[in-house]
Amino acid sequence: MKHYTLVIISLMLAACGGGGEGDSATESAGTNVTQAPTTDTMPPETTPPATGVDPETMNDLTIAPEFNLSSKLELDVDVDLNIGDTRAFLNICLKGDDDKADYNQCLLRAPLVQSKLSSSLMLANSGLELVAEVWFYDTQSEPLRYYWKNDSEQPMVFTIR
Repeated sequence: MKHYTLVIISLMLAACGGGGEGDSATESAGTNVTQAPTTDTMPPETTPPATGVDPETMNDLTIAPEFNLSSKLELDVDVDLNIGDTRAFLNICLKGDDDKADYNQCLLRAPLVQSKLSSSLMLANSGLELVAEVWFYDTQSEPLRYYWKNDSEQPMVFTIR
C-alpha cells in the first residue's frame, strides 16, 4: 500500500509541476520556491528617420510605354570571317575570370558554314560580357577571340569580322 500511495503522489507531482516559464512561484509540499526573474537585454528599437514622404505603392509607379518589363534581351549574332571554306566552330559563352570563354556557361555552339553564321540568342537583362571563340579544325591551337558587352546605347548585335 505504501508503494501505491508513493506512486500516486509521484504522478500528481509530475503532472502538476514543471514546464512553466516566466516569473511565477512554484509551490511544492508546503515550501515556497520563487524563481528569480531573468534579465534579458533587448536591443533598442530604431525607427527610421521621418522623411515626410509617404512610401510609394505600385499604383504610384510610372513606366515609359516603350519599356516592356521584360528581363530578356535578344542578341543577334552576325559572323562573317571572309576566309572561304575553312572549317571552323564557334562558341559563344559568358566571359570567365581569365578573359576566356567559360565553357560551363555557353549560350551558342555551332559550326561555321563558308566562315559565316547568322543566329540570335536570348539573354538575361543584366550586364553580361560574352566571349566568342572561333576554333579552326586544322590550323590553329589558340582560337580567335571576340568580346561583346551589353550596352543599352548600342544595338543588340554581336558582329564578328
